[in-house]
Amino acid sequence: MNIPVLIIEDDFWIAGIHEEQVEKNQYYSVQKIAKSSKEALHYLDHCTHLPQLILLDIYIPDTEGLTLFKKLRTDYHQIDVIVISAANDRETMIKTKRYGAFDYMVKPADEDRIKQSLHLYFEYTKLINDHEQFNQQHIDHLFHSGQLGSFKQDKNENVPKGIDPLTLQEIIRFLKSASYEPMTATDISKSLGMSRSTARRYMEYLVSINKAETILNYGNIGRPLRQYVYREQNEQNSS
Repeated sequence: MNIPVLIIEDDFWIAGIHEEQVEKNQYYSVQKIAKSSKEALHYLDHCTHLPQLILLDIYIPDTEGLTLFKKLRTDYHQIDVIVISAANDRETMIKTKRYGAFDYMVKPADEDRIKQSLHLYFEYTKLINDHEQFNQQHIDHLFHSGQLGSFKQDKNENVPKGIDPLTLQEIIRFLKSASYEPMTATDISKSLGMSRSTARRYMEYLVSINKAETILNYGNIGRPLRQYVYREQNEQNSS
């Protein structure tokens, strides 16, 4: 599955950051970056294939407030919209919700929050594509997107600040797919498109809750290489 994305953002630096975040996810690709309402609408009117998702900044210089968002939802209702904007007033929240925004992030949106939003949208898309009819559980997922892809944790386990459950789930899934081989923080960061410090923070958290172990490899001259191993039995014993 590939989800083509249109980014509408007038700040080229922020647009570049959002493009980088989208491209890190293997299920997404940036189809176009538009820096104005005029450029975005011209592209949508003439492109061969419409994007499936738009990342939209509400404050665009050549349009007023929610005008572009409303037009997108009216003329291109088949395209979903995630808003990433500095606007955080009540009227904007109410209207974007009523107009049908899939998600809303206030600038500056951090890496984990953007990753979470893209993950939720992917899960939503997958659920829609995989079913012709839906039971109540499916419907609850569709209409309460915060439940999508939720990380099943022990009821007494409180995830500390700085640990996103969806990112944690993604790391665990990757470690399992790697047949539980020892991994360095660098290995994990390169494979999942995150910073080395982020990968290490999550692995140290797994170690702290006894779901991973550390191995110090003294094979090379200098500081020992710190590796991590996720252990299935640790997960089973903690349940």
